[in-house]
Amino acid sequence: MQLPPTLIRALVLAALCLVAAPATAQQNPWGVAPSRPAAPTPVPGGAEGGAVPGFLRPIVAPIASAQRDLNRTISRELKAIRETGSLRALLVVTGVAFVYGVLHAAGPGHGKLVVSSFFLARKARIGAGIVAGSAISFLQAITSIVLVWGLGVILGQHGFDVLGRSVWLEAVSYVLIIAIGLVIAISAARGTHHYDHDARERVGIGMVIAAGVTPCASALIIMLFALTNGVLLIGVGLTLVMAIGMSITTSLVGVLAILGRRTIMVAFPAESRVSGWVAKGLSVAGGVIIAAIGSLLLAGAWARLG
Repeated sequence: MQLPPTLIRALVLAALCLVAAPATAQQNPWGVAPSRPAAPTPVPGGAEGGAVPGFLRPIVAPIASAQRDLNRTISRELKAIRETGSLRALLVVTGVAFVYGVLHAAGPGHGKLVVSSFFLARKARIGAGIVAGSAISFLQAITSIVLVWGLGVILGQHGFDVLGRSVWLEAVSYVLIIAIGLVIAISAARGTHHYDHDARERVGIGMVIAAGVTPCASALIIMLFALTNGVLLIGVGLTLVMAIGMSITTSLVGVLAILGRRTIMVAFPAESRVSGWVAKGLSVAGGVIIAAIGSLLLAGAWARLG
């Protein structure tokens, strides 16, 4: 899967923004004046939160605890930046945001599940896993930035209001994920999963958009911390730094899924009937898993909307 040059250029511009934002951070003000009540500290449910299966809790619990500690550190350092314009605080919070991204992407979330299932369902190059993981991570971060800027700054809504509104965007994302999964599964079941290159490109781009349009819960928290402390531009930079950390983990998941499919397919003679059956089965299974993930997440989002 290759993304079009326009989308690649957009990602490059986003990366440049993370350099530009901290570079302007030599004085205070950093953004808008602090006039909001304290930002909510808990990470909301939905895409990145919610209940975790019992067998995963021993793995997820330490990650969640580390994220809470990093949340407190980010909040503390942003206050220091607001009050003193401290360069040390800026450097500390930038490093913390990167680590936060790596850990956050290692926790429960739909992005990794969609990426791994997608590359289980289709043959792909290693580079495709890296591009998809990076694109989804940056798109989630950019969506979070736009959401907080639009609702928090322009419309003047407060922290929990912004988080509540984000659920609607999550629901749209989950519907798109379901649609992508059904397209993959039905095409494979009909024997048309080897459709033309342009169609594969469209499905791949659709997968990136569907998984990436959901605002990242932790990115929303960082942006709301920054908005509360009147350092919104720093929040934008930190969110993009966090996206770099997220992209490393998510891309790794994509690459492992690609290698896993290759390992399975190597066990069967190339061009044999059995090989074709296995490839078709993987494609159907991957599509069904994607649709199932989207359905479960949509049900959770709908419950929160109710």
